[in-house]
Amino acid sequence: MTRESLEIKDCRVKPDNDIVIARNEVTKQSTILEFIISLWTHFYPDKSLSEKKLLPYAHARGWIEDQDERFCNNSLNRQTVARIIHQFMKIELGVPDLANISAASELADLYTCHTCVNHIAQVYLRGIMEAQVIVRDGVEYKVFNHLDEVLEREIESILEKIRAGVAGGV
Repeated sequence: MTRESLEIKDCRVKPDNDIVIARNEVTKQSTILEFIISLWTHFYPDKSLSEKKLLPYAHARGWIEDQDERFCNNSLNRQTVARIIHQFMKIELGVPDLANISAASELADLYTCHTCVNHIAQVYLRGIMEAQVIVRDGVEYKVFNHLDEVLEREIESILEKIRAGVAGGV
């Protein structure tokens, strides 16, 4: 695949030929720590935990991993958000996994990270995180775009979708 044969809807090409998804507005990138705090306080506003206690709690419960705790000030990418959301919903909210995730195979890059497949499929099929569309050789493909950074405004949207889905019996 050459760069010339790849077009991404709503994108721009930087002078050094890197293709990036265009942003409608400049917003702050979220860190892992900010996301975990937002997730916790969104669902448990009355159960205050300091970040010093929240990270070890989340790690011990299994909805974040060692690298999330150790590098909590790193920016977020889509596969990390999918993993944390999926685990949080399963462990803290008691939301069972969807049994059949085969519909998620419409994402052309679903198997880019084999460990992430179920996490991505679960949040994608529930409508919590959406696909992006790319055009290659005149054909449209849906992709998850695993390593795309997640911005603060996207986190707010994701949290609302989780709340709506949980309330609606997702």
